[in-house]
Amino acid sequence: MHSDKAPGDFTPRADSCGFCVRHRAVVLSDPAGLVELTAPAALEPYRFGLGITDFLVCGHCGVFVAAVWYKDGAARAVVNMPALDARDAFTSAPAPMDFEGEDVAAREARRARNWTPARVTLTEQETM
Repeated sequence: MHSDKAPGDFTPRADSCGFCVRHRAVVLSDPAGLVELTAPAALEPYRFGLGITDFLVCGHCGVFVAAVWYKDGAARAVVNMPALDARDAFTSAPAPMDFEGEDVAAREARRARNWTPARVTLTEQETM
């Protein structure tokens, strides 16, 4: 993830959904930054709930890496902090989140506002 923010300036978020709890997910985003994901064969997309987001899980070790949401030809993402090599640099306590009951319109509006623009390379040739 590319960002002008210092790691200590991020507010990590911990969602209370079953997927995030089981994966101990703590996500980061910066609406002014950029997430670049290269996922030839290693990252497996998983969809659940409203079915509008790809949760990328490493096919080798099972670690949840990032979630990517696509809308109107653009991608936005959150990165799972524990999956980062530099995870210890992010020192702020995670804010608990609960999005249960959020409809598609509200979820998309929140993601458009808060998630990081993303460039996802699915194969050697295909970039979104």
